[in-house]
Amino acid sequence: MSERHDTSMQELAAAYALGALSPEEAKAFEAYLVTSPETQREVAEYREVGAMLATAARGPAPTDDLKARVLERVAAGKVVSLPQSRPPRSAVPPTMWAALAASLALATWLGASLYTARGQLTARTAAEDSVRSALAAVQGRLTEREKTLNWILEPGIELSVLNSTGNAEPKIQFFVNRPRQLAMVHAFNLGQAEAGKVYQLWFIQNGRPVPSVTFNSESDGHAMVENIAVPAGTGITHAAVTLEPAGGSQAPTSAVLLLGEVKS
Repeated sequence: MSERHDTSMQELAAAYALGALSPEEAKAFEAYLVTSPETQREVAEYREVGAMLATAARGPAPTDDLKARVLERVAAGKVVSLPQSRPPRSAVPPTMWAALAASLALATWLGASLYTARGQLTARTAAEDSVRSALAAVQGRLTEREKTLNWILEPGIELSVLNSTGNAEPKIQFFVNRPRQLAMVHAFNLGQAEAGKVYQLWFIQNGRPVPSVTFNSESDGHAMVENIAVPAGTGITHAAVTLEPAGGSQAPTSAVLLLGEVKS
């Protein structure tokens, strides 16, 4: 086979890689391809170039070896051109392959860099948002705890303890601010109420239960209820807690669970 014929067949490598040859040309080229390792490498490179350009914006950068080989081919003027005598009807213009080859290294590097940068920015933004949210949550809890502590330390605060009438473990600290006529419940070791039930606070005034707030404990057994209105008038001697249907009751429907004396 003559050198001129070899060169002509090699020039079809790009069109073959794109599937732009007619069936007859493809068959003739494949017969030549098995005899030319160099042309086989060219076909593989053109296919790799096309695949990488298609995924440049989201895939890895090309290997240094591939970039070197492509740029070497561009510098040496070995960009393919299809024979002008019989161009395949769907053949890609030679100038397009020149542009693709010349921009391969830059396009893939920029695409990979952009993908990496976006990932880093997203991760950093998420981390910063998470830190800000955590700090805001901690600051909110600290503010609430400080407000509660200041309330407990106000003059005129009276502390009572509501003890369990059965199990000795659950307890409730019951704070009463007489000047403001407000109370606060702080429960610990108090199991969560069963489904459809809530705990309800009662003031025992003149021997009769006066309904107050309902609440439930957290999974760790703690509960805190603030700004509970204390019934007007005198005669409050005790505070009690019962287990009531969700929404509360106007009169106790269960036995007293916790009971404590309240200073008059």
